[in-house]
Amino acid sequence: MDFKKINSLTKYPSILTYHALGERGRLTDELSESKGFSNSDEVFVYEKVDGENSRIIFFKNNCNEVDYLIGSREELLYAKGDRIGNPYGNIAEFLKPLTERIIADIFPKGDWALTVIYQESYGGKTKAAKNYTDIKTQGYRVFDVFSLTRDELDRLLELPQEKIAEWRDHGNQPFYDEVEKMKFVESVELEFAPLLEVVRGSDFPTSIENTFSFLKQFEATKVGIDASGKSEGIIVRTSDRTQIRKIRFEDYERTFRK
Repeated sequence: MDFKKINSLTKYPSILTYHALGERGRLTDELSESKGFSNSDEVFVYEKVDGENSRIIFFKNNCNEVDYLIGSREELLYAKGDRIGNPYGNIAEFLKPLTERIIADIFPKGDWALTVIYQESYGGKTKAAKNYTDIKTQGYRVFDVFSLTRDELDRLLELPQEKIAEWRDHGNQPFYDEVEKMKFVESVELEFAPLLEVVRGSDFPTSIENTFSFLKQFEATKVGIDASGKSEGIIVRTSDRTQIRKIRFEDYERTFRK
């Protein structure tokens, strides 16, 4: 298994801000890519947890056994059996017990050859830990999942690494929709990012002022471990994830600062 290619095809894509960024990191009145939510959309509003983006990658090896990798946003940190060892952020050490707990149930049926679980690893020694814990306790919250069949995985691994990156950057990772995602996380008893509200696309704010007002109702985090401070903001997305944006307090506070 080519770990460099696995790393590339499982990296989590960047999420655009809801309003476009202008000079000095301030938001403009324009929506990113001039694209808002359609009137018929259901907009799922999740808390954006402030920590380290991490991933657990389950895959079937050449012996058809379930193997796994643990990674940060950019790099692989651990491979089952200590084939990779990187202590960055205590992510791998923290997620290994969880990974070992669910490994037997990760491919219960179907032709899945790879499943990636994305979560925010937060608390601990992360920069915003004080909003979640007074004693540096670490936690995680799942926010996305995707799977590939054996044929899909083999076809991707035959590509040059730059083509895999191109596939990923064009939004081709087959993320679960809202129903599939919740069925999955509940079936293996995972902690997930809080769903705060579901809003009709026609009712979702578009002006920068109204969006900031909407955001303010979600100021307190819902995922405090042993403390409860300020949330980073929200992630808003359609059920099929074809439209997903981040709305962060720091961006709007910077924009409206006198």
